[in-house]
Amino acid sequence: MTKKQISYSEAIAAIDEILHQIETGELDVDELAEKVKQASELLKICKSKLFSTEKEVEKVLKEMEGAEEG
Repeated sequence: MTKKQISYSEAIAAIDEILHQIETGELDVDELAEKVKQASELLKICKSKLFSTEKEVEKVLKEMEGAEEG
């Protein structure tokens, strides 16, 4: 996995692919550990993106409330 910024959609697609490979038995034991590590990193990226999006939405909603009150 490269260091480039990956989108949420790309991360989810990559996780889905890894899960498919695990479920179908396409991975041997040597590959499995690496794929689980990759999936873990992708999940961290997704969690971070969801958290930052939630904070941005909360900020916008607060700004909208302030504009309506003023």
